[in-house]
Amino acid sequence: MAGARRTAYRRRMSQRVAQPRPHGLGIAVVFDWALTAQLTTQAIAAATGHLGLARDPVAIAGRLLGAALTFGIGEGLRRGVPVMRRVQVGIMALVTALGALSAGLLLTGHGDRSLVLSAIVELTYAPWLVWALMHAETRAWFALARGRGRWPRTSGMVWLTVLAAWSAVWGVAVAWSQSL
Repeated sequence: MAGARRTAYRRRMSQRVAQPRPHGLGIAVVFDWALTAQLTTQAIAAATGHLGLARDPVAIAGRLLGAALTFGIGEGLRRGVPVMRRVQVGIMALVTALGALSAGLLLTGHGDRSLVLSAIVELTYAPWLVWALMHAETRAWFALARGRGRWPRTSGMVWLTVLAAWSAVWGVAVAWSQSL
């Protein structure tokens, strides 16, 4: 009986197809959640009169709305919602274009030092994410996941804790750097 179970198990394992890997998924989620942390930090700083931000209720509400939107996009990516991959690629392409604009301002002496960290991220991180999210294996992963979540490397407390920690650190760092 044990031999038959072992044979059945081996047969199932040999028929199992390798799961596609989502290239850049964790980094894309960190990008979105870091932007969430940045916008939240800036909203709180504006509400309390810190980081040189005005106490403008409309700007504060806009930042909080943006934070909710970027959190939702990141969560949709993490769960494997196919349309969120395309949304993220579009956002990263826009971020890359803004990075080129920021770099141009810095190189011509019209930008201030608060743009340096943002421009570095926008010109390195964003184009790489476009490439990674457009990878055939990533597309295949999203097609299989279809928003159901609970896939390997996308769930679990350790994975979520690491993503949240990196997001908080980078989001607060960018918010602070923009106040210099």
